[in-house]
Amino acid sequence: MSQTYSLHKSREELKAQGYDTWITEKPYNPFTRRREDLYNLFDVVGIRGDCVGVTGIQACSGDVSGHLHKILEGYVDSNGKQIPPNPHLAIWLRAGNHFFIWGWTLRGKKGKRKLWTLREIEFRLKDGQVVAEEIAHENPL
Repeated sequence: MSQTYSLHKSREELKAQGYDTWITEKPYNPFTRRREDLYNLFDVVGIRGDCVGVTGIQACSGDVSGHLHKILEGYVDSNGKQIPPNPHLAIWLRAGNHFFIWGWTLRGKKGKRKLWTLREIEFRLKDGQVVAEEIAHENPL
């Protein structure tokens, strides 16, 4: 699935939950050879009058492991430079905001209609450290 589709699927889901949304991911930049996210974390953000803070979403395909590793442990970029874990996430969470990785996959039995399923990872502060926890979903969206 394309990055653009998962982004729009995430925005659609946030709107269905009553959020006002804004896409914060810039389009692909051929000079830097990358897309730019808000704080290198958020593709889309949402606000809702009955919820405290802003909800930020990193939208991707069903395999979220690369995003988890990059955010929590850092990575080595294409030039060999060591990039540390994202320094903005703990500040974002301490400010009362929320952050999720939403991974989208089409699933279903062979020969049956495929339905979109959401793999949702929530980030929280636990004893001052950022931790990630998967949220179980029983039904496809």
